[in-house]
Order: sequence, then C-alpha cells, then structure tokens
Amino acid sequence: VSIKEMQSLTRTGHGPYRVILADDDGAFRRWLRALLEDSGEFQVVGEAGTSTEALSLIALSAPDLVISDVEMPDGDGVDLAAQIRREFPGVQVILVSGHRNHQYHRLARDAGALAFIPKATLSLDALRQALQGVG
Repeated sequence: VSIKEMQSLTRTGHGPYRVILADDDGAFRRWLRALLEDSGEFQVVGEAGTSTEALSLIALSAPDLVISDVEMPDGDGVDLAAQIRREFPGVQVILVSGHRNHQYHRLARDAGALAFIPKATLSLDALRQALQGVG
C-alpha cells in the first residue's frame, strides 16, 4: 500500500478509522480487533455484544465505522445499520455474517451499509475495498 493509498484509507490523513465492533461472539471480536489494530489503519474504540450496546457506544465514542454481525441477540444487524445511518449519518457500517445468504448484500445496501462481507472472506483487503466503494 502506497503512502497515498494509506492516507485515503485513514480518511485523508486524519489518523486511523475509529471502529466499534458489534458481534455477540467474543472470540470473533477479539480476532477482528487484533486484525484491525495490527494494521495501524484502524483503532477499535469499543466492542458491543448487542445492538443496544452498539448504539450506546456510538453515542459515546463517535466512531467512523461500525462493523456489525447481521444476527444480534436483541435484533437484526440490518435494522441496526439503518438506525445508525438515520441517527448517526456520519458513521459508516459494514455488515458481516457467518452465513452466506446472498440477500444480505442487497439488504445491507438498502439499509445504507457500505457492504456485506461474509466472515469467511473478511480481511483487511475486503474492508479496504468496502471503504473505497469497490465491490
């Protein structure tokens, strides 16, 4: 990744993306936190196990990005994405799931999320592509 690309990934030189992870699977959150923070492109500012916790953290932490599971214990991640986009329009959302339901791509876009990424293919490159509007 060139310096120019890195600057575009870090919001035009304003530092790493501030991220909240919303997933009821603690092991997945730990794995994703390590992946993101080891890259230097992302700073995890909060973790939530429910949609309700995610919304509270967003209000407190002012993240740039929320990465949320589609299936949450207290609701649907697609509905959460739509609510985030309504209440916090400056916050981007990427939805993930362990299930490869092809409808999730359309549902994510309809809710205002940047992308849906299956957990099996989740990587820094996949996140970069979503943030750059590729794919």
